[in-house]
Amino acid sequence: MALTGMAIYKLLPKTNCKDCGFPTCLAFAMQVAAKQKALTDCPHLDEKAKDAFAESSTPPMKLIKIGPDGDTCIQLGQETVMFRHEEKFRNPPALALTIPATLDDAAAGERLETINKAVFTRIGQEIAVRLAAVDIEGLSAEAAATRVKTLSDASRVPFVLMGTNAGAMAAAVGAIADKRPLVYKATEDNAEAFIKIAAENKCPLAVGAADLEKMAALVADAKGKGVVDMILAFDGKDTAKTIRDMNIARRAALKKNFRDLGFPSMADVACENDRKENVLAATFAAKYASVLIMNSADGGELIPVLTVIQNIYTDPQVPNTVEAKLYEIGDVDENAAVLFTTNFSLTYFSVENEVERSKVPTYICVVDTEGLGVLNAYAGDKISAEKIVKTLQAQGVADKVKHRKLIIPGLLPSFRAEIEDTSEWKEVLIGPESATGIPGFLAEKWK
Repeated sequence: MALTGMAIYKLLPKTNCKDCGFPTCLAFAMQVAAKQKALTDCPHLDEKAKDAFAESSTPPMKLIKIGPDGDTCIQLGQETVMFRHEEKFRNPPALALTIPATLDDAAAGERLETINKAVFTRIGQEIAVRLAAVDIEGLSAEAAATRVKTLSDASRVPFVLMGTNAGAMAAAVGAIADKRPLVYKATEDNAEAFIKIAAENKCPLAVGAADLEKMAALVADAKGKGVVDMILAFDGKDTAKTIRDMNIARRAALKKNFRDLGFPSMADVACENDRKENVLAATFAAKYASVLIMNSADGGELIPVLTVIQNIYTDPQVPNTVEAKLYEIGDVDENAAVLFTTNFSLTYFSVENEVERSKVPTYICVVDTEGLGVLNAYAGDKISAEKIVKTLQAQGVADKVKHRKLIIPGLLPSFRAEIEDTSEWKEVLIGPESATGIPGFLAEKWK
């Protein structure tokens, strides 16, 4: 975390020697806090102060990685706020779908293929299942290693390895140690063995315990034995307790700088009831799981959870926009429909999806509203009939079609007369208020 000038000043020798080029140590500290100077520019800084600075400037929640370096590496943690509106949440949770140990090899391969294909596009962004939770419970060490290696070679995603037997876990982790699987999980019963496995293979470790005090003790033990990356594992079946414990752990890390709980959290919500699992996963994504273990691989169950994650982990200070330009949907020609919308991503992609569904070739003119939807742009004076006309002219829409019919959003009927009076678009059609009405509107009105 960024340190204040006074906090940095406390680390300095306070001699005002001027060897750093500043008249006082406090003046130098203020420059360091403003990132204009480095702390090491003080020639008299001792090693203890350097270590204290490094520790103090490290985010209270550690950044951990699951999987090998590259596009599939999962980064979690490094959160700095309790609530999104304070700044933003940084590293979105990863969904992990289970591959039960009870499946035979062929069925396990089919399940992995389902996970590989669990990639969706929403508002122009890819949302996907990012982990496979491979259960090795009940498998021999040899069988566990063979299964994990075979699946890993065919996998798009990194693995969470789930089991309680230390021998099987050691063999499984050893088979794919270069791919940095998450070892799930160290408990009071198996801590010594599982900590050793994670430390020797340099893999991240999930740590679980009956209460936060015992969990912190396990984390401290693991850190002392060389485990660097850890996740706090909670039982997602007890909803109230899990939410309470996750909140307390996060607050202890962020507000009290309690390093033994300064790691991301995870919850196992896998159950036979898909709807319950869906609700639990969405709940814990908000409060505050970084890994969610689920059973259901049905897109209808996954997409709502992935949508919640996508929405929560957008930056509230940065408008989610698309480029304000002319978009071609379908095999457009001089007879294509013409409509306009705003450059708010959710608005644009909702319109685009419904236009595609209509099968009617269409030009979509996107107006720059600084990332606001139709009503908000209208209320905030970010869209007007004059601005729409100028955008249509700048994008050269009239040169691409032989007609002069323009479809406008049903929420802006008052723009109709002014557009017809001030532009070449002499037939303005008032479209539906909701994007879902576009296919029916185009089928009925566009000839």
